[in-house]
Amino acid sequence: MPGMTRKRPTTKRTPALAARRDADAPAASVAPAKRGRPARLSRQRIVEAVLVLLERDPRTVPTISMIAREVEAVPAALYRHFASFEEILDDVMAGILAASHASPDGDAAWPRQLERWMRDLRLHLLRHPAILAMIGRSGRTSPAWLEASSALVEILGHAGLAGRELAAAYLWVLETTVGLVLQEAVMPLSDQIASARASRHAFSPMARERFAPIEREIERIDGEAFFDFAIEQAIAGIEARLHRAPRPRRAPRARSNQRGRKSHVA
Repeated sequence: MPGMTRKRPTTKRTPALAARRDADAPAASVAPAKRGRPARLSRQRIVEAVLVLLERDPRTVPTISMIAREVEAVPAALYRHFASFEEILDDVMAGILAASHASPDGDAAWPRQLERWMRDLRLHLLRHPAILAMIGRSGRTSPAWLEASSALVEILGHAGLAGRELAAAYLWVLETTVGLVLQEAVMPLSDQIASARASRHAFSPMARERFAPIEREIERIDGEAFFDFAIEQAIAGIEARLHRAPRPRRAPRARSNQRGRKSHVA
């Protein structure tokens, strides 16, 4: 009738209907969970962040900006814990090379000590090739690197070397080990051999003839076998120096004085 409001029929809300309506309703937006406060910055946390970055990219030395992003801090905050970027790298290298500068096993003979030192150093350098770029920066050698190599001096001293012989042997073993590992890190031996094989067609007849005696055998040598050979040669070389007969002393050379007379210097 005119003037009367028609009531809409009410629908009883049943559990099944409620579930259907809830399913048809638009999903409520969920606000992203807020991240908690970053862990308190410390020397240890900064060093651990660098190690994480090295695990991701073992060949790249992390920059201050990369480290700061990893610890969720501004670059200037890092210098509240370290005096310089080099000091950060020193602590990182000290952690990586910790096993290399430990005191040698006193119960083992020096050849075994030397073998273990060379293998440990190769293992650490190949795992983190960026260390090779961290050894010398800003005109200084990392103290952590010198700590690691100091164990080599002790080992060679145990062998019986001293003075100039000890200094020369230390440099020879250290430079040989680092040089081999550096080459291996840049291009593994297997890749070097494969590259040489790919260039074989361009060899001159003379080069083919020269390589013929080793062509098959060199294919059987891998990085591990070659480093074994290097260790054997290092030990053999030091043993040769130890067993070398002493050189005879040279007779004093005569020299003329101002009056043309000869005098002898003992």
